Amino acid sequence: MRGRLNFFPKQRAEWERARVVLLSQPDTETLFALLETNSANFLYPFDLEKAKREHGEFRKALESRGVKVIDIREALTRNCKKEGGNLERLRLFAEKSLRYEFSEEISPEDRDLLIKNKERIIKTFDPLILAQIVLLRPKCRIRYNPNALDPTSRFISQFEVEPANNLYFMRDGLISTEKGCVIGNLTLDVRKVENEIVEFALIQMGINPIYRVRPPGNLEGGDFLPAGDFVLQGQGLLSNEEGVYQLLEHMVYGFVEVAVVKDPRSQMDEMHLDTYFNFLSRGKAILCEDRLKGDDQPEVELWVPEGNREDFRYRKRKTLPLPRFLEEKGFKIVPFSKEEQERFAPNFLLIEENRLIGVKGAGKSFWRKLEKEGVQATLIDFEALTGGYGGPHCMSQVILRG
Repeated sequence: MRGRLNFFPKQRAEWERARVVLLSQPDTETLFALLETNSANFLYPFDLEKAKREHGEFRKALESRGVKVIDIREALTRNCKKEGGNLERLRLFAEKSLRYEFSEEISPEDRDLLIKNKERIIKTFDPLILAQIVLLRPKCRIRYNPNALDPTSRFISQFEVEPANNLYFMRDGLISTEKGCVIGNLTLDVRKVENEIVEFALIQMGINPIYRVRPPGNLEGGDFLPAGDFVLQGQGLLSNEEGVYQLLEHMVYGFVEVAVVKDPRSQMDEMHLDTYFNFLSRGKAILCEDRLKGDDQPEVELWVPEGNREDFRYRKRKTLPLPRFLEEKGFKIVPFSKEEQERFAPNFLLIEENRLIGVKGAGKSFWRKLEKEGVQATLIDFEALTGGYGGPHCMSQVILRG
């Protein structure tokens, strides 16, 4: 990719027309998750080539509707065709991502030799290979070779990788508000590196994040849904109170009401707000029926801005159940079943009001229900990709709407 971006990242409402979307096609980094899915927070094994085809169909569907799609690799390698600037920054990031560990007997002189050779290696690589290093994060353990025959066999190297194997769920590493992009702090150890990669990719694109959540705060993109004059900010299993507090304190949401949706369940099957809730339009939303009443009903803590757009602070106004809050805001709630939720029914991506890309496997009855509500759905077979524990909303990060 070349040239400067001609937009400022901004997302005011989930139902506004999607203009620019970040994706990350699963590739070699995902393979390592598939070799042992129980370590990667994946639901089940799936064929990587099938997943790549499904992802390609997703991208094609977005682009056919006029959406500009930027893959993470395209972002990492943006403006890297000439020396200096972005290319030098990518080289430094790749060099940091390629880690050398020396056995104790390696002499200081040989350590210097190996480090200088590493720098030389990095400078020989094409930007796409550098991006691959960033995504795979290889670690090289080096010791002397007792059976060396010449300088080319002097050492023995053993490699392991710590890849960004969940990165195709581009939603979770950041949020996009009306003020810009905010880097979160992912909760699971296997995913934490994604925040660093996403932040670097934005900088390569010329986008400076307005804030980054710091420990002990955790904040994930699947818990954030903008809605015009208010936003829904989930707080539960993967976005904690400290993470939400930091965003309120730094006023990253803009001059809007912030409805903090507190999940009483905090379970992985409904890990984020977008796994049991979504908007259809400025007047309609869907909510899993197990959240409509009883003890599993989320509680909304409403924070309102006081002051003006240039100088304000949030103040907590009231607390009420999520269904009542939505009704007070004028939304019709369309319920759906827990079985449909488990098939990723609500995890669709709105392209604009009442137009979406969804999971074909959610079931005919679910899509007929939304059709009666005036929704036009483009359905894609995400059979492989949903094995990673998410649908098209999780797989995309919209950085510009309107």
